[in-house]
Amino acid sequence: MKQNYVKLWMKKRVVSINQDATVMDAAEMLSEKKVGTLPVVDDQDKLVGHTTMKDVLGFFLPDFLELFNDIDFLKDFGALREVSAEDLEKATSTKIIDMMQELISVPEDTSPIRALSIMETHGLADLPVVKDEKLVGIVSRVDIGRAFLAKRFAKPKLKGNK
Repeated sequence: MKQNYVKLWMKKRVVSINQDATVMDAAEMLSEKKVGTLPVVDDQDKLVGHTTMKDVLGFFLPDFLELFNDIDFLKDFGALREVSAEDLEKATSTKIIDMMQELISVPEDTSPIRALSIMETHGLADLPVVKDEKLVGIVSRVDIGRAFLAKRFAKPKLKGNK
């Protein structure tokens, strides 16, 4: 029986960011590319960590924001401040490597259940996938859900049918 690995379900076109990029670069990339997780790579595309939309937003927004689930509620009452010139300057001078999260990844031959376990343990929505320490993909909870559904609802092949 064919093994079920994350490499079969991961996204192969991954948006990543170089470790020398700034927080502002990450903010622009997250917005433009419509992703929530940015793997951080070195000049040889070796994965060195990752950052998320939440990390970058947290750079600009007050710490107390995490206490609330409804950001619109806060905005309606004026609790969200505009980004200051000081914040913008700091965002253009702070390197992403200085605020990225620890290196958490899985090899491409990891099972979906193992990947999901790692994601749960570390509170991740997306998990970088590596081969020989180089970034080759990213797997999300949705990708893992597709893997489970495909296995659960796979139609058996009949003899003589290809």
